[in-house]
Amino acid sequence: MLLTVKIILLFSIFGVSTLVGYLISNRYSSRVKELQDLITSLELFETRINYTYDTIPECFQYIAKYIEGSVGNIFRRTAEILEDENNLSAGDCFKNIIDEERYLLNLKDVDVETIKGLSVSLGQIDLDSQIKNIRLIIHTLNNCLDQAEEEKKKNFKLYRNMGVLTGLVLMIVLI
Repeated sequence: MLLTVKIILLFSIFGVSTLVGYLISNRYSSRVKELQDLITSLELFETRINYTYDTIPECFQYIAKYIEGSVGNIFRRTAEILEDENNLSAGDCFKNIIDEERYLLNLKDVDVETIKGLSVSLGQIDLDSQIKNIRLIIHTLNNCLDQAEEEKKKNFKLYRNMGVLTGLVLMIVLI
C-alpha cells in the first residue's frame, strides 16, 4: 500500500514537472502566433481604412471576425466600446483595452508598447499619416517577430526537455 502511494506521488511529480516545462515552452510559440496575428490585424486595418474608408469601429469589427484569440478580442472589445461610448477617443479606448488584456497575452513589454504606438495617432491624424504610422508599427512588429522566432528556436525544446528531465531527477532523488 505504501509502495503504491509512493509510486503514484513520484509519477505525479514527474507529470507536474513535465507540464510546467510544456507550459513555459508554449509561451514562446504563443508569442510568435500573437505577433503574427497583430501584424495581420494591422495589415487588414491599413487595407480597410485605405480602400473602404470604414470607420475605426467598423474596421475593428471586421478584424475581430478574422482574427481569433486574445488579439481578436482586443479589436472586438475596442469596437464595442467605441460604438457604445462617444466621449472616449479611439486611441484612448484602444490603449485601455490593451492594458486590460496584456496579462492574457504572451507578449513582452516591448511588443505591447509597440502596439500601443497605434493608439497615439488612432483617429487623430489624416489618412496618409495614419497609414504611415501603421506601416511603421508593422515594421517594428516584424522585427519583434524575428526575435520571437529566434527565441522560440532556442528555448522551446530547452524548456520542454528541462521539465521532463527535472521530473526524472526528482523521481530518482525521491526513490
